[in-house]
Amino acid sequence: MQITMETTVKNILDAYPDAVQVFQKHGVDVPLECDESILNIKLMICDSMCHVDNLDLLIRDLKKFVASKQT
Repeated sequence: MQITMETTVKNILDAYPDAVQVFQKHGVDVPLECDESILNIKLMICDSMCHVDNLDLLIRDLKKFVASKQT
């Protein structure tokens, strides 16, 4: 899976449920804070809806996480 600004939170968590840890590291408790409508948003607007301080760092960490699972 390739993580881009167009990827949705749901796409990531459906493929990698443990990626919730990456979101938590960036201050987003997905199970508690994100309803179904938020899960379907693209990462590019995730920072405004999900209290993400640095979207670029979140995406970088998500890419690292996914890469570690694919090897």
